[in-house]
Amino acid sequence: MTPSMRLAAFACCCVAALPARADITAADLQVAARALTFVENPLSGTVRVGIVYAADKPRSVQQAEALRDLLGNGLRAGNLNLRPVMVESKSVAAANVDLFFLTEQIGASSAQIANASVAKQVPCVTTDIEQVRNGACVMGVRSRPKVEILVNRAAAAASGVTFATVFRVMITEL
Repeated sequence: MTPSMRLAAFACCCVAALPARADITAADLQVAARALTFVENPLSGTVRVGIVYAADKPRSVQQAEALRDLLGNGLRAGNLNLRPVMVESKSVAAANVDLFFLTEQIGASSAQIANASVAKQVPCVTTDIEQVRNGACVMGVRSRPKVEILVNRAAAAASGVTFATVFRVMITEL
């Protein structure tokens, strides 16, 4: 085996060992909160963040609990004070929240969540970019390895979420 083949094999082993997705971090929350300030008619003051999780998916529950713990009694970001509200995915229609934050592994409930976002005219944010691609959520954010913000234009329009023009040049829209 040549040195370059060994290096390629080592790289493949390292990549395979990396987790598919990273946990939600405080930096992810800060990016999401800052991005939400670019919404026309932005949220302000205390914002009830509906942390949506699938009760039958341990990874989803774990992420929801970690996110709740990160938010604590309220995370300040600009003029927002983000307060957690745990919302089981099957209960999104009844949730009294200002914003949905989706965890991973929502699965078939994603359509129900998208419908609730539209009916309530509230934004939906996630770090699970696939949920943005499939239209279940308006905005996906990641803070690592670099800041990324992805917006599903159709989901945003359906949810009544309009971003300022200046913001649209900083994001990727689908």
